[in-house]
Amino acid sequence: AASLGQVHTAMYKGRKVAIKVQRAGLKELFDVDLKNLRKLAELLDKFDPKSDGADRDWVNIYAESEKLLYKEIDYINEANNADRFAKDFNDTPWVRVPDMIREVSTPRVLTMEYIESFKLTDIARIEKEGLNKKLVAERIANAFLKQIIETGYFHCDPHPGNLCVDAKGNLVYYDFGMMDELKPKVRSGFRKFCTALFAGGPMISDIDLAKNSKMLVDGVEEAGVLNRGSDRLAVEKLARYFMRTFKDKQVGKEGANVKETVGTDLQTLTENNSFRFPSTFTFIFRSFASVDGIGKGLDPTYDIGKLAQPFVEIFTDAQKGYKSDFAKNLDIFSRATGLNQGDLNTAVTSPRKIAYVEETIRAMETGSLKIRVRSLENEKALERMALTSARTENLVVASVLLNVAGVAALPLVSYAGVLGAGFFCFQAFMGNASIKKFDKTQLKFQNNKFEGQDEEEED
Repeated sequence: AASLGQVHTAMYKGRKVAIKVQRAGLKELFDVDLKNLRKLAELLDKFDPKSDGADRDWVNIYAESEKLLYKEIDYINEANNADRFAKDFNDTPWVRVPDMIREVSTPRVLTMEYIESFKLTDIARIEKEGLNKKLVAERIANAFLKQIIETGYFHCDPHPGNLCVDAKGNLVYYDFGMMDELKPKVRSGFRKFCTALFAGGPMISDIDLAKNSKMLVDGVEEAGVLNRGSDRLAVEKLARYFMRTFKDKQVGKEGANVKETVGTDLQTLTENNSFRFPSTFTFIFRSFASVDGIGKGLDPTYDIGKLAQPFVEIFTDAQKGYKSDFAKNLDIFSRATGLNQGDLNTAVTSPRKIAYVEETIRAMETGSLKIRVRSLENEKALERMALTSARTENLVVASVLLNVAGVAALPLVSYAGVLGAGFFCFQAFMGNASIKKFDKTQLKFQNNKFEGQDEEEED
């Protein structure tokens, strides 16, 4: 049985087929439930504190989910999705998609080729068939990466019931009702992000990593993850830290402590809600979680980050358009020796660049050049002073009003003084709470270790 229908087997024109029949009343049920969910999304948009720094748009996430759910109960649309998915994997012999039989299909009845397969979580059956679990896990990762990075058209729900394996080790995909496609800018930005992250391999130099971090930030901005106008310097510093940590993890090294390295910058970006959460990413994360869980069940050493390195390198080479292996090797040799147009241009223009640096230094010496420096620590100190000053002002005004209430001859003035004092006392109390919250947030980002880390080290 499927979640939205029942699946039966039958014979059609001499071959075995699978027939999916939709349950009755689904659209009416969706209409009621989704109407209530929209109200919940609107409430979340108003009250979500976004304390993790991600600027989520819950209404857009709801709208994306609603669109996909209604498409999922249109079986003609599912047949179209299956054909497109199969076309994307035409050059991948180890991925199978059932043929859709349209002449006996309707919006509520879908007839397709029957493929004998079993779940990837059935480890006993996989071992009985003599399949290489590590190879199957690699295929799962590569199929997912091809969808996200190369085609931009991906299966949103590849759980063990929809992603299976046949006796020859081929992956078999089912249920194409819930599919999504990355928008052009999101796809372009995500490709740029992946290229920057994996470029240079695990042993990349700090200089090249710094250059790639700028490309990575350009990618997340183009994809809509980074709000325009965010502090680019802080984001690039954060990118360098996480890229170096990722590279170190690839070779088994332990990365630096995040709070010691980028704690203040991370706090500033978090408080300013610098990062957005595009609705499409909800389904990417859902798909990734399913694929990652299946892969780790097959291979305890499964790490999609390591498996992505060769895939992204091959994809990047294909994007560069090398006509032969010789052309690729020549490009690598040119970059390694400096015998390429870019490096030669750098060598030729270096004297002019040195002259420009000298002019800049002279301008600094004469005072005609002003440099703007941002001190995040001073900004936080001033912010705390402003909170403390506001609390003090409220207490002073409350004290004055209480004195007025005590000496006033008219009952009305006395009553008004007491009310005013109460109001400003309440403001002072709220100001004190704001200061405590501020201090707690500062402490969270300034601590060199995470909560519980000391206990773990002692153990």
